[in-house]
Amino acid sequence: MAFIKHRNENPLKNVMPIMAGLGSPQEMVVHDEQWHTENFVWGNARVRRKGFWTEEVSEQWTNTMESMRTRLLSCYNCPMKCGAAISVDTRMCSYMMKCFSKLTYTMAAFSDLEFGLRIAQKATEHGVDAFSAPQTMAFAIELLEAGILTDEDVPGMPSDKEGRFYWLLDRIVRREGIGDVLADGTYWAAERIGKGAEEYAHNCIKKTEQLPLKLGMLNQMYFLMYCTGEKANITQIEGNFPQAPFPTREEREDFTRNWPHVPDERFKQWFEDWELRGENSIPNYPSAEASCEIVNWQEKMHYIDDSTGMCAGLSSFPYKPPFHIHNLPELISAGAGLELDEESLTHLTRRNRDLVRANNIRRGMRRADEAPPADHWKRRFPELEEKLLDTYYEFKGWNLEGVPTRTSLHELGLEYVVEDFRERGILKADEEVVGQAATSEGSES
Repeated sequence: MAFIKHRNENPLKNVMPIMAGLGSPQEMVVHDEQWHTENFVWGNARVRRKGFWTEEVSEQWTNTMESMRTRLLSCYNCPMKCGAAISVDTRMCSYMMKCFSKLTYTMAAFSDLEFGLRIAQKATEHGVDAFSAPQTMAFAIELLEAGILTDEDVPGMPSDKEGRFYWLLDRIVRREGIGDVLADGTYWAAERIGKGAEEYAHNCIKKTEQLPLKLGMLNQMYFLMYCTGEKANITQIEGNFPQAPFPTREEREDFTRNWPHVPDERFKQWFEDWELRGENSIPNYPSAEASCEIVNWQEKMHYIDDSTGMCAGLSSFPYKPPFHIHNLPELISAGAGLELDEESLTHLTRRNRDLVRANNIRRGMRRADEAPPADHWKRRFPELEEKLLDTYYEFKGWNLEGVPTRTSLHELGLEYVVEDFRERGILKADEEVVGQAATSEGSES
């Protein structure tokens, strides 16, 4: 089946298959799911299944995908084909699928790919989110197993694992019975259910379900992206800087040799010096200051794409995309008639970023909310995490509660936000947060 070959003639080496080329992660093209199924966690983000991906599973899942995937698809007339039309039954209409939604229901239910694609069709027709919905259903199953929910809460629920998920999906989308509680997501459902359910809503950041991913050593760049991002999920902010160092310096230098996408040469040096183990490994390297620069670059690219309608699969998400900070100003200028250079485009992304943050600050978000799940990394470093937040807030022009300062807002032409913050009692004249000491010692992360 030649049409499923990867579209890139020279895919990047040393990176996972779905990130080896351009476009949104090529989940619909790539059949090798060993990395996801053995490193991401199953159920309610609980169980890691090392050794799951056998030759038998690979053959079965490949056959399932090739029999249900009728064709590869793109947004509009793009040639990248990041998505696919899935038809689980010839009597039913196809639906479009892309990215990690391919596996979310499968892994939440401890089932197989055929089940995942079938229930995803119903879920897509109902319009529920493919990250939150399966985790919420797995959360409900855990509560049943723990005795926090009882048979009285789920009258008529089937006993088989797949049947339970179909049953829960139907109740959630109709907001019937326990489904009315679960429809709000794991954080709010746990609050309503009580009886210790809060401990089972363990995979949220800012009350929103995250990827079912539990890792070993704290990664300082991802700590900042997870904690401080205004996006709902990490997949909407990670991007051009590799997620982990390559094994050897030779491989890293080979990668940076053709890397014009970086803002400046420092980024190449940071990557070349980054090692898997030793003095220059996480969480000590890159430094807090360098981590802020790397995170800021990835944020910047996503905010440019969000503002212009540019596909992240050709700009902010891949490691070496065709559109980057050095050519986008000219491209946007040509299309929109704006006179932009890198400095002015960066200014606009800062302004957008702080406007979105200001809206969240108005709704009550503060430093205490900017924390990853307690079990996201096995090895945590509280003092370092405090330092990372302090350093990042200062870098962004925010005070130590994460609120944009008066000076920063004035620089961005957002004087009306300053006045709004003052009227609401968020900022005082000395730029402290009313009712809270603007010090890291008085905050929790």
